[in-house]
Amino acid sequence: MKPQKYPKALIFIHWLTVVLLAIEFYAGITMEEYEFNEANMNRYRFHALLGVALLLLTLVRLIIKKKNKDNLPEEITYYSDMHKKFVHLVQFLIYAILLIAPVIGFIMVYQTGALDYDLGGPFPEGAHFNETLEELHKFLVFLLAGLVGIHVAGIIMYNLKNKENLIKRMCMLM
Repeated sequence: MKPQKYPKALIFIHWLTVVLLAIEFYAGITMEEYEFNEANMNRYRFHALLGVALLLLTLVRLIIKKKNKDNLPEEITYYSDMHKKFVHLVQFLIYAILLIAPVIGFIMVYQTGALDYDLGGPFPEGAHFNETLEELHKFLVFLLAGLVGIHVAGIIMYNLKNKENLIKRMCMLM
């Protein structure tokens, strides 16, 4: 018989990811006001560290999911084959962006030469982000926010329509 809830490690990582994503999104939005320079490096470092944490949490989560594939709750009852494909696509894209966006962020910082500054060198004169990568990073972040919104809305709609509390599956306290 399949368990009713996800393993505790996955539940913990899920909610930690939610909290870190909210902080990361806010930090990223507020960084728009600040120039990329030596005086603001701590803001950028904080944002980068959260990005690395989210990347690592996502990798650990995927590994735990794979190792526990037989110990996960039953899939939900889908309304149609199209509904199932849509749910899986949203989940896939969320994971993909959680892996790709931090890598793009790292490449952006690397290309400025600012990593040398963190290793004791001078801050690079005229450092700025590659515009294409910066726009791609922002696009992915806002796409992620939209996908998370779709995910939450889908859970709420499913709960209302089927009278099945899906949140219980991802909660240690219920």
